[in-house]
Amino acid sequence: MTSKTVSIDKPVSPVVYRDRAFISRVLVMPSGRTLAVSAHRVEALHAEEQAFLDKHPDLERLPE
Repeated sequence: MTSKTVSIDKPVSPVVYRDRAFISRVLVMPSGRTLAVSAHRVEALHAEEQAFLDKHPDLERLPE
């Protein structure tokens, strides 16, 4: 039996998050990648970014 390695850095449908704490800031992921919050919003374009932002206590996913 073989197992497939799935990269969580695959592009996915963009998801926008609202930052409830800051108007603007830079979020640094454990991988070193940065995500910029501007006007209370940040967009995640990869599964790794979405997983990181989903866990962040100040951020909420906005409806599509």
